[in-house]
Amino acid sequence: MKRCLLLVLLCTSMGAPLAAALPDLAGLQENEVALWVGKVGSGDVLAEHRADVALNPASTMKLVTSFAALETLGPQWRWQSTLLSAAPLVGDTLQGDVYWQGRGDPLFDLPALDQLLGELRLRGVRRINGRLLLDKGAFATTGSAEDFEADAERAFAVAPDTHLTHLKVAWLHYYNDGAGTRVVLEPALPGVTLASDLSDAGETGRACADVRRYVRVRQQGNQISVSGALPRACDGASSFVNVLSADDYARQAFAARWARLGGEGPQGFGVAATPPEARTLALYRSPPLVQALSAINQYSNNTMARSLFLTLGAERPLTGDTVADATQVVRQVLAKNALDAQTLVLENGAGLSRRERISARALGELLRVAARGPYAGEFIASLPVAGESGTLKTRLGQWGPRLRLKTGTLAGVRALAGYWLAPDGERLAIVAIINSPRSGQLLPNLDALLDGVLASYAGVRPAP
Repeated sequence: MKRCLLLVLLCTSMGAPLAAALPDLAGLQENEVALWVGKVGSGDVLAEHRADVALNPASTMKLVTSFAALETLGPQWRWQSTLLSAAPLVGDTLQGDVYWQGRGDPLFDLPALDQLLGELRLRGVRRINGRLLLDKGAFATTGSAEDFEADAERAFAVAPDTHLTHLKVAWLHYYNDGAGTRVVLEPALPGVTLASDLSDAGETGRACADVRRYVRVRQQGNQISVSGALPRACDGASSFVNVLSADDYARQAFAARWARLGGEGPQGFGVAATPPEARTLALYRSPPLVQALSAINQYSNNTMARSLFLTLGAERPLTGDTVADATQVVRQVLAKNALDAQTLVLENGAGLSRRERISARALGELLRVAARGPYAGEFIASLPVAGESGTLKTRLGQWGPRLRLKTGTLAGVRALAGYWLAPDGERLAIVAIINSPRSGQLLPNLDALLDGVLASYAGVRPAP
């Protein structure tokens, strides 16, 4: 018990001061953590420590983007992906180019592409006697995630794009069913080659918890090679890789899925703006925004969050710089809700950043406003449930579904932000952020700090 927490002491409705059960920082040093806890139903602040210091929030920054999106677009807002052409349809042949207008739909996957192409087939088009041209005008800029360039092809760091399809993921399906070992790439992408040097490891007597323990996947450009000894227990297992550029993936997926539908063409590919005389041939609408928020906040998907952030700028263009416009939209939303943005620094709205900053108080006050607003239900429901779902599935389970928190993890950062519905019916907004070179060791301390906050308010200790 070396360091006392600097608290604003207020008696809770259950009669116990919050400080009574939380005399220290659970082993954290005073200068490496910030904490803010407040009641949603009132202006009461129950606890604060370094609450006004601008810190890197990691993925808890996604809450800022999510709040701004709900306030600006609404929970039922949908992205559109459109195929257009100015060419005539002669019989079943489109005699010219097809323009694919992408708008950065973060949920656009292969089934969505199939639906878009299926609508084109229903219109009577079988052969495209022209090029497929990607219209990328929705995002004038896509921004950065500085210091993560080396990780650009890893799943957590894939950049957003107007035509990002299936998150640029290709699945490797492994089979060892007595007919020999083999691996299959899905989707089948014409520009990607797959070489397999898998051997049969036979029966190992163990379950296949993770096929990646037994296989090695190498990527060099558009070539994928797989080697290793595959146990029989791994028959039907899968892993994924990120392949190609966003444009190449979209083009090749289009061609492959179009062929599966019996289509022919296109005759080439390119990037171009849609001419004003082009007419709509097929239109796909995404699931509503609330589904994207769930994917973003439950599983902390950086690519989806960055796409959503850019969408704010694309839908409210002010300067022609999509990133700058998105930043301005977020600041306008905060100002409209009388929220302090002095400590806010945005790079991409996802928290995948060494530059982004916000204070625990600013984020906590945003949480309080969000929980009082018209979209409180949608916002809160997007957060992981303690011990049950998303990135919180294996943490803080003793508090159950009353506790919903967004997690944040970067080198040097660990964070939690969200809500707890107390037994007395009071909802608390909670923000705890660690910025420390030793943050990787401090996850148990962060959880213990939160345990102390909740137990002190409730007047009891949680069951172990």
